[in-house]
Amino acid sequence: MSTCQPFSIMRLTHEAIRAGLNRLEALNETLSPATAPQLKSVFGEVKRVIELHADQEDNAFYPPLEAKRPNITHAFTEEHEAEHRAFDRLSQQMEALPNGNGDLNEIQTSMRDWIQQHRDHLVHEEEILMEILPKTFTYVESVAVVRGILQYDLQEYEQFQLPWVFNRLKGPQRKVYLGMLKGCSPKDKFPDFVARVRPYLNPEEIQTFEQEELLV
Repeated sequence: MSTCQPFSIMRLTHEAIRAGLNRLEALNETLSPATAPQLKSVFGEVKRVIELHADQEDNAFYPPLEAKRPNITHAFTEEHEAEHRAFDRLSQQMEALPNGNGDLNEIQTSMRDWIQQHRDHLVHEEEILMEILPKTFTYVESVAVVRGILQYDLQEYEQFQLPWVFNRLKGPQRKVYLGMLKGCSPKDKFPDFVARVRPYLNPEEIQTFEQEELLV
């Protein structure tokens, strides 16, 4: 199966987000005034990735999907709106860090609840879309949808989301992601994307991916 599939980029981005949530969860469970800045930093990164991912879905992925399969994405959009509200609450709490153990306990509870909420959202999307997406778009349509996702906010994707996500993917996932970039990148952008991810490749990966022509 071609890697130029909307489900592929969604699922791989979800896997990177899960890695970020795991890191956030570990920091949250040992939260103290001394570790609060690190929690704030990691939360900021995860929030930034999730917000762009949700915007990509809402604006570049869901509209063509709705045109093919009406009433599929409404629940996902509502979950994204709830996510934004949760981000606002958590961000306000984070701004007060560190400010006593009472505040830390409150933040830990809010963070636990939000992490579980977002994990549930990722699973919900995957369970629904993995059943319908393979039958929804033609190959040409799939390439267009993925390309639209990549270029929705091209600067933010290239400078932040792409390296952040790729760095958190493992071997086979990286191969799929590179294949997706090679087949679906906006015009003339593939070399720029490769330059962004290349620093995260080890020598063995570089050799393998060069042999498979995934870096050129």
